[in-house]
Amino acid sequence: MAGSISAQDLKTLLDSQALYAVIDVRDWGEFSLGQIPGTNCIPRGSLEKYISVLVPQTDIHTVLYCDTGQRSTRAALSLETLGYTHVSVLDGGLTAWTAAGYETMHGWSLRGKVYGERLQVEEDIPEMTAEELYARLQQGEQLYIFDTRTEPEFKVAHLPGAYCAPGGQLALIAPEVVPDKGRTIVTNCAGRTRSLLGAHILRRMGFTDVYALKGGTGAWRIAGYTEELEKGEGVPVPRLSETGITACKQFAEHVATEDNIASITPQDLRARQEKGELLYLLDVRLLGEYQAGHVPGAHFCPATQIALLVESLVGVKNAPIITMCAARARAIIAASVLKGAGYPNVSVLDGGTTAWKAARFDLELGDPQEIDFGQPVWMARLLQGLPAGVKPLALPIPGLAEARAQAELLTPQALQTQLDTGQRPALLDVRSLGDFATAHVPDARWLSRGKLDLQIEHEVPDKTTLVVLMCRKGNLSPLSVPTLKAMGYTRVAVLQGGFDAWQAAELPTEQGLGDLSRDTELEQLAIEEVGLFGSGPYGFSHERMAKYLRDEEELGQKYQRKRV
Repeated sequence: MAGSISAQDLKTLLDSQALYAVIDVRDWGEFSLGQIPGTNCIPRGSLEKYISVLVPQTDIHTVLYCDTGQRSTRAALSLETLGYTHVSVLDGGLTAWTAAGYETMHGWSLRGKVYGERLQVEEDIPEMTAEELYARLQQGEQLYIFDTRTEPEFKVAHLPGAYCAPGGQLALIAPEVVPDKGRTIVTNCAGRTRSLLGAHILRRMGFTDVYALKGGTGAWRIAGYTEELEKGEGVPVPRLSETGITACKQFAEHVATEDNIASITPQDLRARQEKGELLYLLDVRLLGEYQAGHVPGAHFCPATQIALLVESLVGVKNAPIITMCAARARAIIAASVLKGAGYPNVSVLDGGTTAWKAARFDLELGDPQEIDFGQPVWMARLLQGLPAGVKPLALPIPGLAEARAQAELLTPQALQTQLDTGQRPALLDVRSLGDFATAHVPDARWLSRGKLDLQIEHEVPDKTTLVVLMCRKGNLSPLSVPTLKAMGYTRVAVLQGGFDAWQAAELPTEQGLGDLSRDTELEQLAIEEVGLFGSGPYGFSHERMAKYLRDEEELGQKYQRKRV
């Protein structure tokens, strides 16, 4: 049975060097609006699917928390059913944590963002405003713009004359493009973090006139220059030469020495895997390279995204992380980012996948695994940096087959027929609130899977009513069927293929929160989850982007105070 842990004892654990995980089981928007620093989020409704990614060993001390302890107590039972043997629940939840006077933070991917803002302060990384960059471009000034986002983001819209230079490739590309290290260079991303990290890399390489675009393409749009954005491939990047590759290698080895980044041989890695040691393997190459062959068990974590994506892949604090590429350079630069972001036990696979293959160890082929942790669709794809056409591999979900066997399966067409003939089942959408607000089945109501057993009797008091559950793909909602059956609901169905199948069938959809829009707290959660780049009534606005940029910049204020 799960134990409890006080706020004071949890604070001590967070400050320790032990191996542990702390998981917030509230919904994504709740987590983003206020969380315990250094913790990870898996909404209770996605716990069965993703806990094995963040916490791959079942004997690790895993602490769960929510707002009051109600949801986390139930989530602990789920973890114990999955075989986790050392589970604790934060007594009183986040409410008790804040009552004890401990810090909370708001946002997502905060470890990487805090690192970027700390660098900006401590390294005095200069920033150029959108207005200044626009004026200098209009005057015909020769400067170099390196867009450090992923290639899919770049192709949608980028600054005029920009090069596509994802952060993991930047140290390779910049020496090929810029003829001497005194030329003016501007790095940019969608907001702040990746452009600051890119500027930091170039400054470490010896480029002397480097600026991060203040606020990235978000600030560019706010300034009124949206029509100036370009689409497509951008300025062609020159073919990599031996000179440029050598310069990148030399720089990376300098970083490894300066940042004290250790290496591990393929033989040692293989031996540690065979012993069952807890290891997080992060392949930082481009998608095509990963698909063509990766070390078994390695997650796709492109170097340009590593500061944002690592919290979705690494859940056990102080555990060993091993970065890898084709050789060493990109893995070293990625490892440097992780160490700067507060991950203490990071090393590099010496020789990368090339050395692994040379040691006669097998490589795996294929797409990366699906990682979304209950976030809205746009955020999940942004974090992983996947092109629209790539379908990530679905993770196995314990108990799914048994739960699905207890459910009535309704195809989208069958459900539409019921609705057309005047039947009125209770349609409950258990996706993220952000996805629901963006589009949902007409007359469906949103009910977080994390609160389903707590609230359904209020939503559906008549237990003979047909309840139709729907999630994104039809692979999480069936897990709630046994619970509802045990509560006395006699007819529980699942939308086969989930809302994705409903949309694929081109059936009607609605936007917004419906009756829930009267709930100001849910309205705020919807805005937080749909976020900056989502669609629909809660999607992008200049005001939301401006607030997001202010929030990011505020992360560096404590470092400003330290310098005073």
